[in-house]
Amino acid sequence: MKVITARVDERLFEAIEEICKVEKAERADVIRRLLENAVEQWKINRALQLLREGKVTLRTAAKIAGKTYVEMLDLASKYDVAVQMTSEDVLKDLGEE
Repeated sequence: MKVITARVDERLFEAIEEICKVEKAERADVIRRLLENAVEQWKINRALQLLREGKVTLRTAAKIAGKTYVEMLDLASKYDVAVQMTSEDVLKDLGEE
């Protein structure tokens, strides 16, 4: 495991301490979980943006986001991202190309 050191403002520190208190968890565990959630959300947002811009297929977006094809389809629907697919994209996603 790698070590990361970061300075945070008082407001963020107090919020982290509150989470530790409420969840009866160690600060390192709370910060690790928050970072994991933030990275996961960043990947989803990035995949949705690339999908929205038509730069990737749904299957590629799913890989970027670390989601299944169906989960990515659900996310695209939830965030109102139109999935633009050509017949070539469909064949490629089906692995038939």
